[in-house]
Order: sequence, then C-alpha cells, then structure tokens
Amino acid sequence: MKNIFSKWWGSAAVVVAGAAMLASCNKELPQPTAIVPPTPSGQTMTQVLAANAKYSILRAAITRAGSNLTFNPSDPTAVYTLFAPDNDAFIASGIPNETAVSGLPAATVASIVNAHVIPGVELKAADLSTAFPNMYMQSGLVLSATPPVPYRMPVFPSRRTAGAWFNNIPVKAADIDASNGVIHDIARVFFPPSQVIAQVAAANPDLTYLMAALARADAGPPTGAPQLIPILSNAAANLTVFAPTNQAFQNLFAAMGLPTGISTISALPTQTVWGIVAFHVLGSRAYSVNLAAGNSTAASIMGVAQQINVTGANVTVRGPGNNLPTTPPTPYAAKVITADVNTINGVVHIVDAVLLPQ
Repeated sequence: MKNIFSKWWGSAAVVVAGAAMLASCNKELPQPTAIVPPTPSGQTMTQVLAANAKYSILRAAITRAGSNLTFNPSDPTAVYTLFAPDNDAFIASGIPNETAVSGLPAATVASIVNAHVIPGVELKAADLSTAFPNMYMQSGLVLSATPPVPYRMPVFPSRRTAGAWFNNIPVKAADIDASNGVIHDIARVFFPPSQVIAQVAAANPDLTYLMAALARADAGPPTGAPQLIPILSNAAANLTVFAPTNQAFQNLFAAMGLPTGISTISALPTQTVWGIVAFHVLGSRAYSVNLAAGNSTAASIMGVAQQINVTGANVTVRGPGNNLPTTPPTPYAAKVITADVNTINGVVHIVDAVLLPQ
C-alpha cells in the first residue's frame, strides 16, 4: 500500500484514458411484497383514493397542495403513474395524521406529492425494467422552469425478483388500476432532496477530507479530464458516490506512514488525487436495493471497475488496489456504513475506507 501514490503517478495513461470516458437507510424499510394485479376499477385516481380509507392522509395532502399540484388526479383524460404512500407510510415517515398535513405549508406538501407522480405515462409493474441502470423518469415536481424544457425531479422505479421499488422505497401493492393511470402503493413517503451531491458532501462534517480531496483534484486534473466538483454540482447529472469518511482517509495515510492531518491531501500530486476520487463515482444512480446479491462489478467514471459484494444487508466495495501490505497482499473492502443518501443528482453511500483503483 505504501507505494500506491507512486504507482498512480506512473500510471497517468490509465487516468487520462479513464477521463475520456466521462463526458434514509434500507435497514429501516420493509421488504417488497409479491406483485398481484387487482381487478380494473374504471375509476379515476381521485375516486380510487377516496374509496380506500388507508389513503386518507394522502387525500389530505392532495387537498392541502391545492393549485400547487402539477397534476390533476380527477382528470379522466390524463395519464399518470402515482406511487402512493398509504397511511402507514406517512406515519412511518413522521407525518402521523391529516391534521399534521394541514399544518404544513401548501407549497411544501405540493412538492412532496408532485414528486410521487410520473405524468404522461402509465407504468405498470411489468413495464419496469429489471436491468441496471434503472429507468430514469421525471416526476411532476418541477425543479427549473427554464426553457425550452422544464427540468423535473428525477425518480427511479425498478423491478427485481423480490418485487418493485420507487427509488429505494419498496412497493407494497402494485398495479392498482385507475381510468387515468395506475397507482402503486409504497412503504414510505419520498421527501424530495433539495441539494446536489457537492452540497450534501460539503454540509457533512465527516466528509471534510473528501471535499479537500475534490478541491485538490480540481486544482490540476489530468490533461483532458474534467474537474469533479462541477460534475457533482450539476443538477442534471445522475451519479452514485461512495464517499469515504474522514477516518477512512486518516487510516489510509497512517498505513502509508504519512501524517494523518487534512493538510496531507494538499501535498499529494493532483492527478493522483483526481484518479482516486474519480474512482469513487459511478456514472449512474445505484440505490443499495439495485445492487445484485453476491459479487458484482460496476465501472467508475474513470474506467476502472469497482468490486461490490452484497451479503444480506451488508454492502462492501473494493478496488484493485485495496490490499494490505502483507505477503501475499491481503485484500480488504470498504463497508457501506450509511446507504442511500438521496440528492437531486444522485445517491451517496458513505464508506469506511478509501477505494484504490490500483
């Protein structure tokens, strides 16, 4: 491990080649249930929700949102896909009843409700992709009305053998028919994020070393390689970041015989730091539920593949360079200690070790 930086400095071609390729935790969530399509109802979404007492809080939210809604569940000529939190989902998400909804600002409630709707399309469970990357859909929540096309909060419905998900939220009951679309009952409320990855990382006191590494990388990226902070700040991006904690960086520096303070980062070659940090970023959004059980690989934005293992609720990630300096070298992996931190432009998984690309 002690020669990792010299190895990287001597492998600029790998870094540059990789650069050319760049142009709330699940443990708290229940498991998805088997998908059993119900009998068609012939009713609009408003009528379907009104006929079922378990949607009383959602109905109160729709009423509270009022004219701030970007969809009309009563319109028989429209088409929507609605991921509908039932009362249990609202309660589990900290909104206990209809009175609590009424006490929230109408615009806030509308943002939440709008983010659960995909306008203009009816996506039944069979339509959801089982492949990765996930389907990229834009919800009814408008983030920017800048012409020519409004940009809306992206959402990611998916289907796996175990069931279906809305982002990382399990679907409890799928394909509830309505004359103007389809409703999927989900296990939690999706609270739309208000920050991009760079902002989320900057606000986390346990990721100050990572932010320093990003700044160091951007001070002198390899020829032809982009700066990383602008990428992580781009609201239209779609990324996954495995974010090492401050302790993860300190452990790496200690193992290399370097000072463990944050100032060590500023003494490292910028291109080396760029390659290491870029290795932590995937070019698509991967919630923990999207990672295949057992062993798999995922290509980082700099071209080198991460090795991912999912065993039950435990997720670990390692790079080709994650080896203890023993004879022979002993592989080790970074453990995901906080999964599925949602942002506008991706998802962050906080890990307890720095990933090394070689």
